[in-house]
Amino acid sequence: MFSDSLKIAVVSHALVIPVFQNRWKKLSQDSKYDIHLLVPEYWEQTWFGEKVIYEPNNTNEDNFKVHPMATTSKKNWSFYLFKSLGAKLKQIKPDLIYIIHEEGVLIHQQIYLYKKLFAPQAKIIFFSMNALGVPGLFNRNIFKRAIRKWMWHNVKKYTSAALVHYPGCEKSLRNNGYKKPIFLQTQVGVDESLFAPQPSIRKEYKKLLNFEQHLVIGYSGRLTKDKGVDDLVKVFIELKRDYTNIALLLVGNGDLRVWIETQAKQHDLEGQIHITGFVAQDAVPKFMNAMDIFVLGSKTTPQWIDTFPLVTVQAQAVRVAVTASNSGSIPWQLGESAKLFSEGNLNDLKASLVDLIESKELRREYAEKGQKRSHEYFCHIGMTENFKKIVYQVMHDDFFFHQPNEAYSQWKAY
Repeated sequence: MFSDSLKIAVVSHALVIPVFQNRWKKLSQDSKYDIHLLVPEYWEQTWFGEKVIYEPNNTNEDNFKVHPMATTSKKNWSFYLFKSLGAKLKQIKPDLIYIIHEEGVLIHQQIYLYKKLFAPQAKIIFFSMNALGVPGLFNRNIFKRAIRKWMWHNVKKYTSAALVHYPGCEKSLRNNGYKKPIFLQTQVGVDESLFAPQPSIRKEYKKLLNFEQHLVIGYSGRLTKDKGVDDLVKVFIELKRDYTNIALLLVGNGDLRVWIETQAKQHDLEGQIHITGFVAQDAVPKFMNAMDIFVLGSKTTPQWIDTFPLVTVQAQAVRVAVTASNSGSIPWQLGESAKLFSEGNLNDLKASLVDLIESKELRREYAEKGQKRSHEYFCHIGMTENFKKIVYQVMHDDFFFHQPNEAYSQWKAY
């Protein structure tokens, strides 16, 4: 069908982060694929509570190319456009365009216009993390509602398939009239060459943190209530009364930091609770190597649901035992590879941690099961092989569909 390699253009502001590009470098190692990443030439990231500036380099390797481009906004991911996007796509002439943006972002419409005017044969797929309905379809403002309906109509018309984090997103798209194939594959994934157990790093960082004699309970991400960090700190303070050898390592920053530091001081735990502040992605696995148990206590609100917390599968790739709440996508994402507790239930969280603290064998069991599942579904090698199968189906309009009661399959359409 293709005389040379298949040209794939991936459009995303998130790919300004170098480690997030590694997934696509992995795919480009197969000479059958020519990968082009279209990213902002300058981007201000505030996702993790700290302002970080990215200015990605223009990369032109054999089958892997990064195209930094001017944008109409340098920090608002929900409302910006790529300048000269059409001209860049005409230059690349991609066979497949993968849009890693929410359905309501205007970049979608730029790409659909390019397809309509210049490349009707090009295939388009998009990534969605919507689990609460397509935004704006029921806006009270008549004009805004009409615009959203027009945008959503184009999504349904011009795309060949959607990729989503978990079944809740699939249900949301179906409820809003999307009838084309949907695949359950996340967009970033875990680089297993970075997120891997490293005994020497573990020893180094435990010493650095002065946790050499401690069993380390850890968390990575935003220090916010919706991630259950307040519950984790409260439970840790209780556990410290019975387990003097435990420590708490919080990798990240957020609005709870001052409160956590106050709690640590009030309970004389300043040496047992360590907050790193903002940490770059490539440094996170070093701190995870110092952990014995990883905790994520996400809590669903009417406005927010955790559709795919990457940190849990990152910790699992490092072979750390994970315990997490049963919020949002987490039970589907982790299956039986982690110990789950009821979201927002401090007693349940405490009981889960007690089980893991007291049993080295239980920690080992969850660590091994977690690493296996992470590698199979959420790390770059496994995801790349599954993505190739998805691409083949999209390019040939020949889909394999998941059957009821069949085990989760990343490359079969739902």
